[in-house]
Amino acid sequence: MTVSAVIIALIIYTMTMDKIREIATLKLIGAPDRTIVGMIVQQAIALGLTGFLLGAALISSFRTYFPRRVVLQLQDGLALAAITLVVCLVASGLGVRLALRVDPAKALGG
Repeated sequence: MTVSAVIIALIIYTMTMDKIREIATLKLIGAPDRTIVGMIVQQAIALGLTGFLLGAALISSFRTYFPRRVVLQLQDGLALAAITLVVCLVASGLGVRLALRVDPAKALGG
């Protein structure tokens, strides 16, 4: 989970850096920080949810090919989904911090 958190944090940070001018434009036109934070957190949750669902699909597709099987109960799967959600929220903090520090003047080329 630690490796996943680091990877998600780096991906979200990179995506936020790529959108610095757009974020500065939003700030310039008066978008509240809450809106910008919401967009970044939504990206992180979408990334985590996509990875979780893809992993769950792969596990269910290929579980018969392995000699030893681990039975994953519904409660365990839900707990893992909740942990994944928390990891994504924490990992988005780096991108959020970058976005909140953006100067609106960057939208004007400054």
